[in-house]
Amino acid sequence: MTQSITHRNHYIPRFYLKNWSLDGKNIQTYSILVSNSNVPYWTQQSIKNSAVWNDFYTRVEGDKEVDDFEHWFDREFETPVKPVFDKLLNDQKISHEESIILSHFVFAQYVRTPAAYLRLTEQSRQAFPKIIEDTVSRLNKVAKNMQKGYPAPHIPDSIMDQLWPMKVVVDKENSMVEIKTVVGRGLYLHNLKCLLSSTLKVAECHDWQILHASEDISFPTSDDPVICMNYRNEHDYDFNGGWGRKNCNILMPLSPRLILFAQVGSNGPYTDLDFSPRYSQLFRRMIIQHAH
Repeated sequence: MTQSITHRNHYIPRFYLKNWSLDGKNIQTYSILVSNSNVPYWTQQSIKNSAVWNDFYTRVEGDKEVDDFEHWFDREFETPVKPVFDKLLNDQKISHEESIILSHFVFAQYVRTPAAYLRLTEQSRQAFPKIIEDTVSRLNKVAKNMQKGYPAPHIPDSIMDQLWPMKVVVDKENSMVEIKTVVGRGLYLHNLKCLLSSTLKVAECHDWQILHASEDISFPTSDDPVICMNYRNEHDYDFNGGWGRKNCNILMPLSPRLILFAQVGSNGPYTDLDFSPRYSQLFRRMIIQHAH
């Protein structure tokens, strides 16, 4: 029996959004932009229809549509982290193994949103000329080795090859190789698979701490909930931090009362941040500013 294709791709897990729901089905959403003055900024929206982008992860393989990314996210990141979230929401300690599961989920969430798509696509656009230059250089070395009698290197097929939309044309007469690609969603999915496979370990060493909001503050969440930040002071910070960059601050709201926090290269506890009216207000402002 053929499995139906999931066209409505959730880039924020529904189990996560339920932490902001009173009935487990709906949440209050605020739109940064509306089409006209008659459209309200605040609306009630079902979780089922929130943080959805049609065919964001769906791809075409040959003549078939494939939605393996949606199932992969659920199997590798969302399902394992749900019991960890339950512990955190109940102020229970988690084990080292559970901390790694949490790290994997937060990193995956950081790179799987529309905002991340724009970030990674721009990075690819800037990096691609250098990648092509290095690739051509390596191809020339391989060609010279083959002329000396060495065998051609074996390159196994993988899902990476299927994801990267690249066309290679060999002009033997003029000894030229032409490489073309489209810097778009296919390349983004390729980068996503690489980041969440080979690069994932960069997120495993963080010391996650749970910070509580002060009594008069509640934390919202957004369509880009993981913030990777270079923080200098409360008036001077940016959202261009790196997961392996020392002193970079990473935070993610878990509920209206709790926020997940880590500083790269440092260990908690961060007692001055916990239950702090000043920092609760600052975190709230950062979450709103970071919304896409």
